[in-house]
Amino acid sequence: MGFKRRRELYNVDTKLVEIYEDLASEKDEIRLKAAQGLVSQFTPDNNPTDDQIKKALQRLFRGLCSPRKAARIGFSIALTEVLTQIFSVKREESQLSLEDALKLWETQTNATGGESGQEQRDHHFGRLFGAEAIIKSAVLFQSFVPFTYWTKVLDLIFELAQKKPWLREECGWIIYRCVYDLSSRKMDAKFVEAAMDRLCSFNLAPTPEGVAIWLAAKDMFPEANFPPKIWKHDDPLDPKERSGLSRIMKESSSEQGEGENKAKSSGVWNSKLHFAWDAVLSRTSDGSSKSKSARLSFADFWLEVVDNGLFASASSEERKYWGFLLFNKILNDGSPQQASHLFTKNLVRCLMNQLAVEDRYLHRMAVKASKAIPARVSKEPSFAAAAVRGLIKTSGTINFDQTTKTKTVEKIVTEANLEALQEIVPMLEQLLSRPGTTDEKGASSNRQFVAHLLLSIVRSKAATGDKDSEDDYQSVLEHILSTFVRFAYFKGDGARESVPEPAFTEATQELLRNRINSSLNSLLASQKYATTIPYAVVRQIRDGAKSGEYGKFIISMDDKLKDSVKTAFKALKKLSSKEKKGETSSIAAFKLLYSMTVLQVYSGDADAVSMLDELEFCYTKFLGDESSKKKDTSDASDALVEILLSFASKQSQLFRRMSEQVFGAFADQVTENGLESLISILEAKESLAGQQEMFDQDNDDDAEEDDEGDNDEDEEMVDVDEEDSDVEVVEAGDASGDSDPDSDDEDDEEEEEEDAAETAAFEAKLAAALGTHRADQNLSAAESDSDADLNDDEMEQVDAQLANVFRARKQAASQVKDKKDARENMVNFKNRVLDLIEIFVKKCHTRLLALDLLLPLLRLARRSSVKQIAGKANSVLREYTKLCKGNAVPKIDGEAEPIWELLRAIHKEASHSGPPAHATAASQASLLVVKVLVAHDKTAIADVVDVYAATRKEQLRSAKCHVQPSFFTEWNNWCVSASKQLKN
Repeated sequence: MGFKRRRELYNVDTKLVEIYEDLASEKDEIRLKAAQGLVSQFTPDNNPTDDQIKKALQRLFRGLCSPRKAARIGFSIALTEVLTQIFSVKREESQLSLEDALKLWETQTNATGGESGQEQRDHHFGRLFGAEAIIKSAVLFQSFVPFTYWTKVLDLIFELAQKKPWLREECGWIIYRCVYDLSSRKMDAKFVEAAMDRLCSFNLAPTPEGVAIWLAAKDMFPEANFPPKIWKHDDPLDPKERSGLSRIMKESSSEQGEGENKAKSSGVWNSKLHFAWDAVLSRTSDGSSKSKSARLSFADFWLEVVDNGLFASASSEERKYWGFLLFNKILNDGSPQQASHLFTKNLVRCLMNQLAVEDRYLHRMAVKASKAIPARVSKEPSFAAAAVRGLIKTSGTINFDQTTKTKTVEKIVTEANLEALQEIVPMLEQLLSRPGTTDEKGASSNRQFVAHLLLSIVRSKAATGDKDSEDDYQSVLEHILSTFVRFAYFKGDGARESVPEPAFTEATQELLRNRINSSLNSLLASQKYATTIPYAVVRQIRDGAKSGEYGKFIISMDDKLKDSVKTAFKALKKLSSKEKKGETSSIAAFKLLYSMTVLQVYSGDADAVSMLDELEFCYTKFLGDESSKKKDTSDASDALVEILLSFASKQSQLFRRMSEQVFGAFADQVTENGLESLISILEAKESLAGQQEMFDQDNDDDAEEDDEGDNDEDEEMVDVDEEDSDVEVVEAGDASGDSDPDSDDEDDEEEEEEDAAETAAFEAKLAAALGTHRADQNLSAAESDSDADLNDDEMEQVDAQLANVFRARKQAASQVKDKKDARENMVNFKNRVLDLIEIFVKKCHTRLLALDLLLPLLRLARRSSVKQIAGKANSVLREYTKLCKGNAVPKIDGEAEPIWELLRAIHKEASHSGPPAHATAASQASLLVVKVLVAHDKTAIADVVDVYAATRKEQLRSAKCHVQPSFFTEWNNWCVSASKQLKN
């Protein structure tokens, strides 16, 4: 029994123990619940005793010194609320005063010196958190509390900040926030005055914390008396303090102060920005005030403190890190005016250096900064002008993106709005004229980069042409094209101030002409800019050539060519007038075609002259006077097709797109002869002979040899679009479509055998010339005796023979290249023609003339060794048959016999061996023709059945007939679906 009584005497309040334990929990909800449970025990209703209060305060102050992660947070919250409950009112009956609580705080958090280093640091943190809790509880600011208590707390905080510089920022933060709390409570200015006196007495005014506290006090308590002779006009942001402010904010080792009280550097680098930066940045002026007492402007502050301070060449990597943090901070949250001043010389130089090499210390921070710039522009497009000006002009390096291996400037200009572009484009135009170097190679490189930026702007804004946009970029786009024209087609005569320096090289001018084509290629996709800007381009070239405004015109033109161009511009002027009265697709198409043909003339294309004459003929027939319109336009239509084919034959996306647009406008007027011109290209061989046949070149022996076995080759073309170029090329095996699965392997083997044979023949000729043999060949002793010395005549003969051997080798290689190039050209040309045929099918699928395409497309799908061509032919035919549904089938308006001949020809084509896709296409083509015949005469179904029966008989009887089973399966399915309609 006695044992039990002894345990009850020393019984522990387990609930209180759990509360203190939970105050150190890392989970917020557990800490808050524990703090609430502890505070509830000290409400006036519970009437806690002095002993209970003292023990609780001791435990809480001691808990602030705990090294556990969340202990200080939990104990600080509980302490703040307990102090508020106990000392918020005067307690007459209690012997425990606020002074006792302050003594407990001082004694419990005092480091006597006998502790370990970690324990001392824990006590210092305990004192810091204790001070924060006491100030937040507001017990020091009660009217019945002696003012000396406040000064006591201030002394302990500033003493800690002075002795332990690594805690100075946290101590300063407490006082900084306290200034705002005092203002919100409308306390007497003496509290702030006491804080400022001690700030200066401890010589902490020339520190980042001191600057922040001073600025906050000056704003919140302007009537307070501040210590004199600390800052000019009592303001750290006075323009005369800029050099001292720079040393303070970067925490230089040469801080102000003398003797033992000299403020020491914190000695600890923090990866986070000091709170003083926010205090300073938010209070810099906008530079609009001209009074002597005006504060330092943001631009001056950034230049002096950040650029010349943190980003100085001798500055440490840690300080530059702070600089990048500030840069990102202003970019993300600063005003447009502040952000426009960020791109200072040292900063941009550091940004470029760090971006250029991945293993540099601040590379990741520089990457983050470079991404923040386009992000700001994306949110605020008008900022683009300041960003481009800062990155290019400030750095003194035009090709920022190339140096840093990023696309920062390119992304900025593509996101810019109309307002920003109106400033950016003239800036880039000036850089084209004066690229910042007199070195020809460096100037060409810089100009190429600037031209790329201008092209990027065109491409990004061309996409807005069909969208509802408040901004109309017509003027900006015309300015860019005008800039290209000025430098691409003219050479300054040196008499003007605006003459480029150094002069443009021919290569650079050629590049700019390509940029014009690339720009127009992008703009043709927009209905808004498709006809206006191409016309503006050629008009400016003409006007510049006439006036000599930009210098000498580099294109030489004879009188006949000038007359043709003059006639073309008369037609363009008439078209523009008609366009204003009421635009039609044919007027827009002719305007575009005229503009592009004239542009070809200015580019030195000899064929463009005859094209202008043919175009004049077409224009007169289609859009001339009324008497011309009543005449037959078939000849004009055929001529127009030939003109478009001339454009389509060029390896350029621009001319492909232009030919498609114009062809789409006149597709319904294409005649049988015009369609035959398209079909003849599809049936041409994909070889040198085919190219010579198409382009009226002279056949030679090599071309004739190339004819044989032409369709068995499957040489893959590899053509890739060059960046910023409008040249369009095709990769032969990319498109959908099937060909013989074994053809690739067979062709590779054949090519290898041919290469081996050519190599063997070359080695044999070489050996014959030298009189030697290969090591693996056995020759007779007489034949192998070649070691005898040769005289001079014999050596000359050997040299001549060797020259002949290598000359023949070079010619053979040249012929192989010619064959390959010709094959690639024909594949490109066929691709273009298939694009035009697809347009014709979509617009004119109900015309009976369109049926003439079925057989050529089927043959092309079977014969072409290029997968892309075969696949595209199948795709066009499939699109055609899909469009011809229901009543949307061609109507026979005369004799039906040609259609029956077409059906029988399709069945014969289906009997040829080909890829699976060919069999499907043949079936679709056959059923389409059946629909046409049945729609014309339902009784024709009997003869259709006979045609299919004849094909089935041929399949059963002839080994050469390779009709696929699906051909008849699809026919049977169509019969089932069409039977009801046929019976009605």
